[in-house]
Amino acid sequence: MVRLAADAVQRRGRFTVAIAGGSVSEIVGEALRSEPARAADWNAWHVFWVDERCVPATHADSNFGTAQRSWLSGMPIPREQVHPMDGTSEPELAARAYESVLATATPLNTDQDVPRLDLILLGIGEDGHIASLFPGHTALNEHTRWVTAVTHAPKPPQTRLTLTLPVLNHARHIAFIAVGTDKAAIVRRVLEPGTKAHAPVPAQLIDPGQVDVEWFLDAEAARQSRAILSGSCLLLTEQHTTPGATL
Repeated sequence: MVRLAADAVQRRGRFTVAIAGGSVSEIVGEALRSEPARAADWNAWHVFWVDERCVPATHADSNFGTAQRSWLSGMPIPREQVHPMDGTSEPELAARAYESVLATATPLNTDQDVPRLDLILLGIGEDGHIASLFPGHTALNEHTRWVTAVTHAPKPPQTRLTLTLPVLNHARHIAFIAVGTDKAAIVRRVLEPGTKAHAPVPAQLIDPGQVDVEWFLDAEAARQSRAILSGSCLLLTEQHTTPGATL
């Protein structure tokens, strides 16, 4: 993140990043508090969210609230450059409002007129969902909106806001972060050649032909994918670095 931020600031004068919730936010927060991150030009950072649950920021399920409590409040990023989604307004109005925020605070891809974020950090669910884009959900069919309201999500809270596939697929960089044995099967499914053709899960709808995509896995998440990944990447463990998973 620090490397991409420095490059973005040098080239475009700002760094735009969208952050997922859950364990991804915690992992990122821990990294951003580390020594290598302290030299970052925080005044140039603009922080967005990949998705949000429609709950108040004080609620335990709030992605913004979790980030704010766990690490964001300690970062010297100008407050006006932190752009949470509004989880308390009527969802459709909140989605439209966030589209306006994106239009104002991010450069647009001039060819497609879509926001182009420098980096989007994504987790992945055991069912292959990314952001709040779930398998078989109508939100996957949204090709013109940048942000959409999600109702009847298969996991609570059922009402959410999410960036859409057009925004995800026009980012400069996407980093998937997956940790733990419960992610091993879906990581293998997403990365294994040939599995995308039949009923792809949402994580397989990210187009590596358009976006620079990287995967960050721990040993457990990479356990079933060693043969697929061998020789092309590195696997980080707590003890050492060995061949195994994408970084």
